[in-house]
Amino acid sequence: MSLAPPSHTSKFEYYLVNAFSDKPFGGNPAVVAFLNPKETSTEILVEVAATFRQPMTVFLSKQTPSATDTVTEKYAVRYFTAEHEAHLCIHATVAAAKIIFQMQGLKEGDLIEFVTQSDEVLTARMVMGEKGEEWTEIELTKAQIVQVQGEEEKIISDIIQDCFGKQLSIHHIAKGIEPYHHYLLVEVDESDDIKNCNVRGLELGERTGFGINAITAKSSTGNEHFTSRVFVPYVSLGGEDHVCGSAHSLLGPYWAKKQRIPDGEQIKAAQVSHRGGDLRLFSVKEESKLKMRGQAVVISTGVFFF
Repeated sequence: MSLAPPSHTSKFEYYLVNAFSDKPFGGNPAVVAFLNPKETSTEILVEVAATFRQPMTVFLSKQTPSATDTVTEKYAVRYFTAEHEAHLCIHATVAAAKIIFQMQGLKEGDLIEFVTQSDEVLTARMVMGEKGEEWTEIELTKAQIVQVQGEEEKIISDIIQDCFGKQLSIHHIAKGIEPYHHYLLVEVDESDDIKNCNVRGLELGERTGFGINAITAKSSTGNEHFTSRVFVPYVSLGGEDHVCGSAHSLLGPYWAKKQRIPDGEQIKAAQVSHRGGDLRLFSVKEESKLKMRGQAVVISTGVFFF
């Protein structure tokens, strides 16, 4: 038995994609919605994102590159959580690039340009892995960080210990500076086993005063250079970001320096949330940009009528 199509006059195609994973129940989900963000009211975009209730919904409309553009494809984008608009989202951009690569039949090296509501530009290209798998590569501005000291260090340390519910061996606390002023980086010992900690993530995100709280540790498994978990003050996420791409703007350069990883050598990162995710990073000391790669898998598609 087939269902009659709804009588609503507006519709758009959408895709549910897991970014930073090749598994159907891994990575960070994002809805990629081909609903023009330039011609659709913010009120409707908010309602659509709230209906999907995914960590992020990215709305796309194809643009015509100018004569001076060197990109293959160009899109206007806006990003929405289930609660509010975000000015930028890396995992949703990886998800969107995955769909565009497939729909447009792009090949390795072809460049996609995403232009945000604030005219910030993100570029993405497809890179083939050693086993023929597809990775999306995005360039991000590296974060500059400063060590947290004194009373602020004690307050943050106490909050982290309390929300993790156990004594952690904290090695370093740092915070980002503009435009990463709302990011916190806390290195703990590998023996603290952050993957298996039962953390009050929402409380942690609310109490520190930082929007992005990255707890990280060295990894000696041989599978990755470091692990992390990221906690945020968002109810819709339960207080923990499944895989946070932008946090690696701090984490990548931090661990490259600490572990003395040679310039341009691949840095393997694992976010060890319940869903988990894998990233590949490439950092060169003299360069202001960090290259980040992630895989993505499409798990659902459909048509939204409204």
